[in-house]
Amino acid sequence: MPPFSIFQQSKTTLLISRHLMPLLVIGVLAGISAIGMFGLMFYPAQDRLAQAAIDFQSAQLLQKQIQVAQQTQGIIATTWKALPNYREFMDLSLDIADLAKRNHVMIPGMGYDFKPLSHKLVAKGTFAFEAQGDYEAIRKFIYELEKRWPYLFIEKLSVESSKKKEGVLFRLTVSTFLTEFPQHLKKTKA
Repeated sequence: MPPFSIFQQSKTTLLISRHLMPLLVIGVLAGISAIGMFGLMFYPAQDRLAQAAIDFQSAQLLQKQIQVAQQTQGIIATTWKALPNYREFMDLSLDIADLAKRNHVMIPGMGYDFKPLSHKLVAKGTFAFEAQGDYEAIRKFIYELEKRWPYLFIEKLSVESSKKKEGVLFRLTVSTFLTEFPQHLKKTKA
């Protein structure tokens, strides 16, 4: 038996191999071009996907900031509506005196002041008064004052023993912001 040789081929095999060789070259070139196209398409698409993810995260952050800003605007609008103007502020002194009376606290007198603020959007209204009575009654009065008018804040508070009566004497300065500043009348000569 003669040894089998790869290089010994029949005429038919040679004829087929001549026609298959261009197909093999075309197949190899098609494979190389497919790998090249994959590289040319995949890596830029990966970059676009990463950029889209960054854009999506920044859009989510912007959306959250807008929601927080809208909530803040709502809170500011609600607070602005709750702030008194100077006429309501003057009536507030009577309401504070009534609250003190209900809590058995004496307020002998009350002074007030208006101050314009530098930005001219609001003004500051301040009440200064003394409150006399039992400590528990004054504590309850202050609690109800802060609860009933949340836009009022206590700027100054001092306490001492009452010299005239039993109990304590509180000196309070209570302030709030006003949506409208009182226009003082111009002085005219008579």
